[in-house]
Amino acid sequence: MVIALLVLACAGIGTAFCLIHTLFVKTTTISMSVPGVPRLTLVHLTDLHGRTRFLNGPLHRLVNRHHPDLVLVTGDLTQNSRQLDEVLMELSRVDKGYGIYFVPGNYEREEVRCFHKRLYSAEAYAENKKAWAKHMVVLENEGRLIPIGASQILIYGFDNSTYGNERYVWDDSAQDSLTVFLAHSPNIITSIYQNGLKADLLLTGHTHGGQIRLFGKPLGGAAYRHFHLGQKKDEAVGLFSISRGLGTAKLPVRLFCFPEVTVYQINHHQPD
Repeated sequence: MVIALLVLACAGIGTAFCLIHTLFVKTTTISMSVPGVPRLTLVHLTDLHGRTRFLNGPLHRLVNRHHPDLVLVTGDLTQNSRQLDEVLMELSRVDKGYGIYFVPGNYEREEVRCFHKRLYSAEAYAENKKAWAKHMVVLENEGRLIPIGASQILIYGFDNSTYGNERYVWDDSAQDSLTVFLAHSPNIITSIYQNGLKADLLLTGHTHGGQIRLFGKPLGGAAYRHFHLGQKKDEAVGLFSISRGLGTAKLPVRLFCFPEVTVYQINHHQPD
C-alpha cells in the first residue's frame, strides 16, 4: 500500500513537472540600442503548433502586457488545418501597433493527422494564405518599410518554409534606420552569408531549442545541434536569434526548455 502511494505520488509530481515545463511561458527580454530609431518594443513569436492557451494565460495576454509596436511571427502556426481558425482568432486579439508580420514555416506547407504528415496542395496553401492575410502581413521573400516617426523600419521575410525557396528581392536604395530579417529556420544564415546581406536583427525558430534538454544539451533535433539557443552577436545580422518557440511537435512535451515569448526593447534606456 505504501509503495503504491509512493508510486502514485511520484507519477503525479512527474506529470506536474512536465506540464509546467511544457505550458508555462517564459519571457526573454533583450535590450538593444539602435541609433536613429525611436523607442520600440518588438515581440517575437514562433512555432505555436496550434497552442494558444498556457498555464500563465492565453497568448494574446502574454503578448499585450508588453504593449508591442510590432509583432513578428516566424512560422508553424498549426499542426493541421483544423487548428487554424482558433490560432488566428487568438492572434486577432493581439495588440497590433504597427502590425503583425508573418513568414511561413514548414508546417504551413504540410500538416500532421493521425501521426502521418501530408503536404498541402497548392490550392489549400493559397486558401490558408488568404486566412493569414486577414490578420497579418504575410511576407514571402519580400519586405515592408514601416515609417515610425522620422525613421523607417525594414521588415524583410524570407520564405524558407521549403529549403531553396528563400530569395532576397529588395531595392537597397530605400533607406531604413533598422533592418529586421524574419525566417522560420536558422539555416537561412547560410544564404545571408553567401549573398553578403546585412541586418540589425535576425529572428528565427524551428528548432524548439531541442524541446527536451538534459544537462543543457538538446535531446532531439540533431540536425540543428550546431546552432546556438537564444541570441548571438553576428557580423552580418547584428543579433542572430533562435527562439525556443511556444508549441511542441512529434512529442507533446517540453523538459528544461520552457515555451518562450521574446521581447526586444529598442532604445528603452533613452528618454521619450
